Amino acid sequence: MKNNILIRALLTGALLIVAAPAIASAQIYNRYDYDRSDRRDVRDAIARLDNASARLQGDLNRGSERRVLGGLLSFRSVDNEAVDQVRDFRRAVRDLRASSRGGFALERSVDEARNVLNQGVQLDRYLRLRTGRTSVDVDLAEIRSNLHLIADAYGLSVPY
Repeated sequence: MKNNILIRALLTGALLIVAAPAIASAQIYNRYDYDRSDRRDVRDAIARLDNASARLQGDLNRGSERRVLGGLLSFRSVDNEAVDQVRDFRRAVRDLRASSRGGFALERSVDEARNVLNQGVQLDRYLRLRTGRTSVDVDLAEIRSNLHLIADAYGLSVPY
């Protein structure tokens, strides 16, 4: 019984000694894959920011409708300042996409990423309390999530 345990322990130790170089090379290979997938995540986050801001702009352009006199009359109001802020944010996202070459040259686009983060936070602060529509809230949640991905990739913090 004790001999079986001793033999198993020796075999396990020998296996670990033989497998150590393979494990070390796999970690280096995974680090390279992580860098590539990290760049791909940044590219995808930039694209999602552009798409979410386009949806947000469309939602804001539709405006909010208010019915009066038992629904006989309705008034639609559009917050033009919010639409302008979304347009500026989309322009900043496109500048980030161009300067980062689609998310593959992060070192060249730190200033643009910082600008996107600042404008995204300003937009979120402005719209969070002004609209009560779920479509706007969903778009803002997606924008916040992607801003955090961008901040992590560039080593920046989201200035909340």
